[in-house]
Amino acid sequence: MTHSGDKSFLGYLHSFRGFAIINIVYIHSVVAALVAIDSMNMGNPIALVNEVLFHDSTIYFAVISGVLFSIILKGKGYSRFYKSKVTNVIFPYIFITVIVTIFKVTNAEETEQSEVLSYFTVLGRDLLYGKASGVFWYMPVLFFLYIVTPAVNFLINLKKVGHFFLVILIVAPLIISRVQMAFDYILSIQTMIYFTGAYTFGMFIGSNMEATLAKVKDHFLPLVIIALATTSILTYLYVYDIDMIGFISLKETFFYIQKLALTLIFIFLFQQSQHRQSRWLYRIADDSFAIYFIHSFFVFGGIPLFMFLLGFNEIAPFNTIIGSIVLFLFSVGISMGIVFLFRKLLGKKSRMLVGA
Repeated sequence: MTHSGDKSFLGYLHSFRGFAIINIVYIHSVVAALVAIDSMNMGNPIALVNEVLFHDSTIYFAVISGVLFSIILKGKGYSRFYKSKVTNVIFPYIFITVIVTIFKVTNAEETEQSEVLSYFTVLGRDLLYGKASGVFWYMPVLFFLYIVTPAVNFLINLKKVGHFFLVILIVAPLIISRVQMAFDYILSIQTMIYFTGAYTFGMFIGSNMEATLAKVKDHFLPLVIIALATTSILTYLYVYDIDMIGFISLKETFFYIQKLALTLIFIFLFQQSQHRQSRWLYRIADDSFAIYFIHSFFVFGGIPLFMFLLGFNEIAPFNTIIGSIVLFLFSVGISMGIVFLFRKLLGKKSRMLVGA
């Protein structure tokens, strides 16, 4: 797909979107590899590194959504903004959830709850709480971000007075942590506030991207130090199993800081290579949202296919490392292949079903 004729297209932001989905898919690929060999615990160095580097990578998506609204979508008006979200995000979410829930309810090995509840009860729960897939928890959060977009944009336009409240929104995730359980996610107002902070940050820096990039250039070394420091602190917190102080998750606090720093660093680096963006990264970015929708089915569904490699303990830990890379390539490749078929069959209407 070429973007050369699109004046609103910004290559460095597209590359960052590709970078974001790679982070998201890879953390799940490593988790799948570790689950396959029953080694998913923070005592495993691979699990530890995976968590410290890639956990909360969804923040990248929240930030880039905010940036793109301020730079591109705001100028098209709210009517087109919400119409595009219904067509390209909500419709695919409903379509894929309907399909997945059918399999969940009709699967004889599914939980007893699914056998008791009617299909539409399960479907309603899955749609409302993002339970159809392990990655769909973010969808209700994303819909919340769409709802608050006009309010955040209003604060940005208020300048000084509004910016005081913007700062509150952006720093709120330092003390209001997303709620998460192992291998499960709970839809909560805390999680919505957490990602609203990242989304607001994106909208704010996107409202004057040229000034943002200039400041990043002037403060690049401090940003790198912050990224390295927070990564070191997170490693310490995981090694010594330290997290909650009252209602505050220290891990989520430092992940938030780490991911915002890395966002600025990588957006700047991609911008510095404006005319030398990677074509394969562009290709992944083109399908990034569709990959997000469907990759987890193939990451975990691919485990039996590659168990011969994952279970090859004689080469440990390389069986896990190589296995996670293979699962990553497999899931991304199959996901992009499905998108390609849908595009060939339905053209632009494929966006309503798979998001690309």
